[in-house]
Amino acid sequence: MNQLVLINKFLLIGGLLAVSNQVTSFPLAAMSGESSIKTVAYEDVKALKDNKDVLLIDVREPSELQKTGVLPGSINIPLGQVENVLKNASPEDFLSKYGRPKPDVNFPLVFSCQSGRRSLVASETAVKLGYKNVSSYGGGWSDWEKKSKQ
Repeated sequence: MNQLVLINKFLLIGGLLAVSNQVTSFPLAAMSGESSIKTVAYEDVKALKDNKDVLLIDVREPSELQKTGVLPGSINIPLGQVENVLKNASPEDFLSKYGRPKPDVNFPLVFSCQSGRRSLVASETAVKLGYKNVSSYGGGWSDWEKKSKQ
């Protein structure tokens, strides 16, 4: 398997600087963009407003939503709760809390946040849990706000 090996070096990943004092390996597929996570654009997200065949999940904190507003048609599951909710919430509890049926692993999910970083982390979490149809809104709320005013 092709791997990137890091030994006592610095590595820049997604704008974050990682320092390692040990040997660490990463599958190159994960580093090269070979992923099951798709990126969606503003027009794709705009079309989701009334689409019940896709679940749009905003992973920002509730306080952020209060300041900026919400993406039409989205539900809010803060990033720190995504794994627990997708893994452990019963279908009844999910429906009661979010007003939408709990998605099964084949149901299309689109994650969004402020700028796209947290939505990618949430997307990776969903894939790790076995979800197969996962997308991330790369521009997030920042992109939405800018483009919806044009």
